[in-house]
Amino acid sequence: MMKKTLFSILLISNSVLASKVTTNLNLPKGKSYFSGEASFRSNELVENVGEVVGNKYYSNLDMKYDTAESSSIQKVFDLSARYNDQADLMYSIKEAKVVFNTTHGAFTVGRTILDWSTVDQEWGLGKLNNRKNFDYFEPGQEGLIGFLYEKKFQNNISVGAFGSILYVPESNPGMEIDEDNKTVTCKNPWCDAPSDSAEIEGKEIPIYYEVNYPEIADVVFRYSAGLSLGYEYKRLKLQGYMFRKPENSISVTAEIVYDTSNEEIIVEATPQFYYHDVKGTELTYSFSDTFKGYSSFISIDPNTFPDGNEPYLEYTGIKPKKLNEDYLGLGLKYTKNQFYGHLGYIARLSDFDRENELLVQYPRWNQAVQLQLKSRITRKLMAELDIKYDTITEDRLAIVKTNYNFTSNLSMALGVNVIGTSKDQESYWSTYENNDSVYSSLKLRF
Repeated sequence: MMKKTLFSILLISNSVLASKVTTNLNLPKGKSYFSGEASFRSNELVENVGEVVGNKYYSNLDMKYDTAESSSIQKVFDLSARYNDQADLMYSIKEAKVVFNTTHGAFTVGRTILDWSTVDQEWGLGKLNNRKNFDYFEPGQEGLIGFLYEKKFQNNISVGAFGSILYVPESNPGMEIDEDNKTVTCKNPWCDAPSDSAEIEGKEIPIYYEVNYPEIADVVFRYSAGLSLGYEYKRLKLQGYMFRKPENSISVTAEIVYDTSNEEIIVEATPQFYYHDVKGTELTYSFSDTFKGYSSFISIDPNTFPDGNEPYLEYTGIKPKKLNEDYLGLGLKYTKNQFYGHLGYIARLSDFDRENELLVQYPRWNQAVQLQLKSRITRKLMAELDIKYDTITEDRLAIVKTNYNFTSNLSMALGVNVIGTSKDQESYWSTYENNDSVYSSLKLRF
């Protein structure tokens, strides 16, 4: 019960700067910079698969506006949304930015994705950028809001500096918090709601949740600052970065009270905001124009105490425990014509005590390998394979998909998404082991 009480709370919208960076878009006559696609997907092609809450079927909408080819001022707005069978709407503004390209460098304002960490991107760690998080099979990335300056010098040294006074945490997957009935429930398959009851002396006692919502201003106005430094020599590229920022996910402190007179448990939850220092290095070597290898290291050093005042807890209270995390990623990527291949590896270098760290979320990956292949079989048929396997926990994620293009605007896909876990031990993926799908989808591009 205590472990499942540490849940994330949706506090604010992702659209803080969206309206500011998409106005005054002066399009050249006859030129369109807008693209998108709408799709419908059913996950129930096989009986007893896709029956998890919110996993039966859903609709997706993706829209992007990008003036990259128009002038020295680039405007980008990238939006994704999903609506499932439980009437749960998730949306993500992945990027919403204006880029000013000059002879002195590039200056970006708005929400932008930082391409500083390959291991964070490929393995969905969510330590540097936010994640879109509609689907844990493909968590995607969502940018940070602020100002970014990038400059490459003639001696092949490059610098990047990011700064912000606005903080927008990850909002997906969200939970349904009923303040009147004091309940917390889920309407999508990737949310893990806390228990609604607990057994005490052989009797099931209901649990009710009270959330102490902070003021919006206390959430939004938090600083972030980061610096990157890179060097290129022929086919070799080396980059390092340092970043201090709030964690992308909100933590929760909870006080638990057992009301014996009414035979109920009251959990008073208070959101807490922790800062962490993120550091890393990237080494990339291009063997050719189509084949390259990379090494990516990331280190996360969280603060022990939250930012601001921490509520006083009685002996019945619980609070999150923070641990240092270090990850090393290695990989080879091959891209040629209509074929893409990626062989990847990730290792958690920092310790994790699976027996004693009860209040710490299990690592998403410990020591895992990935094989990803995408290929155009014929002019209209494409196939994709993506397999991840953790050698320590024996967790397996597999994506198999085929896509057939009827026209340039209309296509159909058939696919299988499978999660496998070990029955002998608990892991990060144990909660989601029934989120499989055997699906068909229809997609319209515009």
